[in-house]
Amino acid sequence: MFFKAKIKKKLLNFVLNLFIEINKAEYTIMLGPSGSGKSMTLKIIAGIESSLCQRIIMDGVDISKLPPEKRNIVYLPQKNFLFPHMNVFENIVFPFHANKRPVDKDLLDRVIATLKIGDLLKRMPECLSGGEARRVALARAICARPKLLLLDEPLSFLDFHIKLELMDFLKKINEEYGIAILHVTHDPIEAFLLAKKMYVIQKGRIVFCGDPSQKIDRNFMIDLVKRISSFVK
Repeated sequence: MFFKAKIKKKLLNFVLNLFIEINKAEYTIMLGPSGSGKSMTLKIIAGIESSLCQRIIMDGVDISKLPPEKRNIVYLPQKNFLFPHMNVFENIVFPFHANKRPVDKDLLDRVIATLKIGDLLKRMPECLSGGEARRVALARAICARPKLLLLDEPLSFLDFHIKLELMDFLKKINEEYGIAILHVTHDPIEAFLLAKKMYVIQKGRIVFCGDPSQKIDRNFMIDLVKRISSFVK
């Protein structure tokens, strides 16, 4: 297994206690309502937030105590994901400069073509639509060459037709660039359309794990539908 994480964190009236595994070839979704611990899980994995107990293994290496910049993980928050003082091109090539690496022109050209942002390169972030900004942020994330990409509600606040277009781009990141993805959402439709493997989380605990297209018994499906009926923000 490419990635394993066992996490426990206690807050005043909340306990996050879960174990997740990610296969590099599977698009992994964590589905749950607001306040269930989705974003907290991503931040702990990224090293942005601490936890009482954590053991995070990636590619056979324990990265639990490494600082965020050493984990080879990119975390894309729900908002404020582009540098406002840089144009699109400068945002995309930033990871090369930040890591003191020469710009990989082949990778850059491929990413620009994959995400169809060639006509946006000179624009400033304030001049982008929501969907365009998400594509640019994803392009920058790919150029950072992470082993794992953490996506926090990447399709929220977008029109449905733009969501469907971005879903195609997200699948390409996993399939064409070999980057493992953990994508959290409160939207069950989004989850079922994207996931090869899905975790359902409620109140800090995993209540379902598996392939959402697998055959499961009728009573379990009824129970799962009841669980996700509260997932609308």
